Amino acid sequence: MKAIILSTGKIYKMKEIIHSMIHSGYERNDLLTSQGTFSVLGGDIKVFAPNISNHVRLEFFGEELEKIVEIDPQNNKKLSEVVSIEFLPNVLVLDDKTKIKPGEYVVHEDHGIGLFSNIGTKIVEGKPEIYIFINYLNNDVLYLPINLKDKISPYIGIGRKKPKLNKLGSQTWKKTYQKTYENIIKFARELLKIYAERELVKKSPWKIDQRWEKSLKRSFGYVETGDQLTSLNQVFSDLESDKPMDRLIIGDVGFGKTEMAIRAAGQACANGYQVAIIVPTTVLAEQHYFNLRNRFSSLPVKVGHISRLVGEKEKTSIKEDLKNGLVDIVVGTHALLSEGIKFKNLGLLVIDEEQKFGVKDKENLKKLRSDVNVLSMSATPIPRTLFMAISGLRDISQIYTPPEGRREIDTKVAEYDEQLIKKYIERELVRKGQAYYLHNEVATIVGTKNKLTKLLPGLRIEVAHGQMGEGALARVMGDFVEGKIDVMVCSTIIENGIDLANVNTLVVEDADRFGLSQLYQIRGRIGRSPKQSYALFTFPKKTVSNNAFKRLKALVENTELGSGYSIALSDLEIRGGGNVLGKEQHGNMEAIGLVLYSKMLNQAVKQLKNSR
Repeated sequence: MKAIILSTGKIYKMKEIIHSMIHSGYERNDLLTSQGTFSVLGGDIKVFAPNISNHVRLEFFGEELEKIVEIDPQNNKKLSEVVSIEFLPNVLVLDDKTKIKPGEYVVHEDHGIGLFSNIGTKIVEGKPEIYIFINYLNNDVLYLPINLKDKISPYIGIGRKKPKLNKLGSQTWKKTYQKTYENIIKFARELLKIYAERELVKKSPWKIDQRWEKSLKRSFGYVETGDQLTSLNQVFSDLESDKPMDRLIIGDVGFGKTEMAIRAAGQACANGYQVAIIVPTTVLAEQHYFNLRNRFSSLPVKVGHISRLVGEKEKTSIKEDLKNGLVDIVVGTHALLSEGIKFKNLGLLVIDEEQKFGVKDKENLKKLRSDVNVLSMSATPIPRTLFMAISGLRDISQIYTPPEGRREIDTKVAEYDEQLIKKYIERELVRKGQAYYLHNEVATIVGTKNKLTKLLPGLRIEVAHGQMGEGALARVMGDFVEGKIDVMVCSTIIENGIDLANVNTLVVEDADRFGLSQLYQIRGRIGRSPKQSYALFTFPKKTVSNNAFKRLKALVENTELGSGYSIALSDLEIRGGGNVLGKEQHGNMEAIGLVLYSKMLNQAVKQLKNSR
């Protein structure tokens, strides 16, 4: 999260500064009682920032920032004037990019559960030092030096109860921690038995073919980010090993997870193996198919496609070719899991949007997995997958860095208002762009299209949903890709796939009915170009449930690029983790929070491995 930097003589909209302050974790409070607060009085903004021991008054003349004045917080007297100022965010960002906001529960390894208050300064030996302020029972406050932030983690419970604050200096937390640690050691031993069984499965190590890698690198068309290169090296290292790969790549929508799969697929083919890429929707399957054909066009690779958009005659032919080893890469939906699909030499299984596949699908996948390399991808992993990732039970690669030129999506949540919707869509059309309008009731979707046609006469508006016939859906999607449609009224069929740089406005009707991770995925369908993109999430004129409100609030708060991991943690907290690893471990997770539990389990597994 970036600092807010302001300079005198420059033009600023006051409402944008206020929005930035709130987005950066500041609380609006007229009294400025603690660092991380600000107030607005007339044409001035007064700030008590975490990194500045004095109050700062921003004085405006119209929209020009005329003066920046430092004020003594004790007597309100002017101390000095400066020409520029930097306000650090009042949000604690941990090393794994998790953001903790004021008022959220945290767990300190030595002191237990508290409430993060703010980031502030204290004078130590005559110098201001930055501390994390954490509130405990009986109004006690722990001042933690910022360089010791790795001692704390967000508290995420498995149930829905609010945790009890611990008392500083009491033995209660130490006993809880010790008891949990002893149980974790037992559990870690059980896990190592499972690991030992997995270690028995061997595969032939692959050789990384640099000629194939260079060809695919050239056709990528972008410069890889540092995170992409790190992830790619981890994938290649897995493939060179004699143990089957089972790696999860977590990264935001559009951050380049698919590229990792394409490079791995190239190495599979170079080593004489087949590749199966399983995706949740027909639209995404078709998009991957055309992309893969294009990317492998200069290499001796045949790509096949199986979904309901493929005719029966062609499906039969592809199945036969897979069995005989004449198709190298096949991409498809659940249809790839059917009994009629046989491979001659399957070496790599790619699961795109892993969280979309149910228990039965995963049981079918296990039949393919004994010595097959598995690469899974997700922007917002489900609770169990997330837990396994953060506790070290699965190999994980994280892509935090956005592609160059990508901008945050301007996100607004509002009560349904036709005139506001009209404003959003017309703004997009003025700049020659296109828009999605998500209405997830197939029975009334045509009526919604007609309503929008009256509201926005002259626009080319069409409908797309999963119950349309194959030909009709393919035609309308093709027209939208070619820019022949201005507004696509659609169901959640757009949630996976359809990445179009010209579509930069999204309106979602009845957003309160969707899950948080789903809303995040849907929002990720726009913002694929350097243009500013806009998302409007509307809810009906009725009382919104508490959980729905939390979901929409989390969405607005997580507009920063690379927030998928934070969204998954928020989703886990809102929904409750449920029975993540069985009843025995449930109480332990509840007592100390899922994140610290995962961290301790990870350390215990490593400790036991090293002592062998």
